[in-house]
Amino acid sequence: MGLNPRRIVTRFFSVAVIVVGSLVFSASGLAAAEPQEVIDRLLREGWQVGPDGMAAAREGTASARQLQDADALYAAGLAMLRHHQYDDAAAAFQAAIEVDPKHYRSWRALIWIRTLQEKFDAALVQIQRMSKELPTSELAAADEAKVLETVRLLGRLFGFYEGPRSGDVAAQLVTRARDSIRPALVGQRQTDFDNNYQDVATLFTSSTSEQQDAKDDAKLKEQMEKQNNQQQLEIRRKQIEVDSQQALDQIDKLRSEWTQEEQRFAQLEAPLNVSISQLESQQSVIRRELAILIDDVFRLTEERRRTNDPVRKDRLDREIFRLERLINDYERDLALVQVEGRRLVASRDVLRTRRLQTQQRIEAEIKQHADRKQDLDRAEKRLSLETRRNNRPATGNSAKVRVLSAKTSSIRTYYDFPLEVERLTLLGP
Repeated sequence: MGLNPRRIVTRFFSVAVIVVGSLVFSASGLAAAEPQEVIDRLLREGWQVGPDGMAAAREGTASARQLQDADALYAAGLAMLRHHQYDDAAAAFQAAIEVDPKHYRSWRALIWIRTLQEKFDAALVQIQRMSKELPTSELAAADEAKVLETVRLLGRLFGFYEGPRSGDVAAQLVTRARDSIRPALVGQRQTDFDNNYQDVATLFTSSTSEQQDAKDDAKLKEQMEKQNNQQQLEIRRKQIEVDSQQALDQIDKLRSEWTQEEQRFAQLEAPLNVSISQLESQQSVIRRELAILIDDVFRLTEERRRTNDPVRKDRLDREIFRLERLINDYERDLALVQVEGRRLVASRDVLRTRRLQTQQRIEAEIKQHADRKQDLDRAEKRLSLETRRNNRPATGNSAKVRVLSAKTSSIRTYYDFPLEVERLTLLGP
């Protein structure tokens, strides 16, 4: 049996309507439960310090943005504030305000973050924007409590802007922001505003006095240290002068010693040079005489070989014999001269070696004292630099003073955001 196409389409449409309706019903029920679930996840899993907690906080922030729920977005801002992601936290608080312009907790958090970041102009602009949402008459107890809490914060903020950070905030912007909230300061609000403003002024005065006392104490201590340092520097300077003079004296003494030693070695070497020179002259004379005698022997021997006269040969033999005896005498004299010459040269070499060793020793000692003098000159320059630094006026800028100064100029000193209290309030019992 065939199927009717129109009937098939009709049935399909009916099924689709039922499915879509079920999904819409389920989504509406889920949406009603999701904000608190997102808040719990942000303020529990996203509250953990570390990469996992940061990832959970970012995931929860994305979910809160999808929900467009002011409390969920506020919780996202708290989680980001917990991880010190101030700009992300400010963006979440701003998103909560856009969803609910009277979400005063988000206003307070946003203005406090901008003040903490020292973006004072931005904080004052946010105050002016928030002033438009502040009622100009007192409300019922529960609603009025929220406004009073905001007014108390404003009192502390203006006390901070006009006190500790008066030099860093534009006075015109402060005046304009003050004028914008003035209509809302009625009844108890004005009292709470003034009390909190005065609390900041009192605390600032106390902190400033403490800081000044600490600075005075640090300055006095620094001056005493500078006096002690000056004494130590003078002692060091005198010692450097003494050591420098001693080094110069030693260098002069060694140079004088070398001059004397050089003269002594020259005196010892002079007779050796004379004797060696004389022996060299004798050696030259003997060699010259030997050469002549040897030539005469060769000449007479050749003449004897050519002659046939016995008488002539006999006379030549006697003459050759006489010359050979002379040659032997000269050779013996030459050997004696050479031995004496070698002895004198060796003595001179020993003397020159001693002279070189003495010269090297004295030069090494001179260099040692000269290096010492250079080190002392460098030490004197460093000492002069230390003296100039020590002569600078005492500032009293100690670590304690810097900490007190930072504390005095920080909004946390006068109002620290109640992060944990806000978290517990959102989590509920």
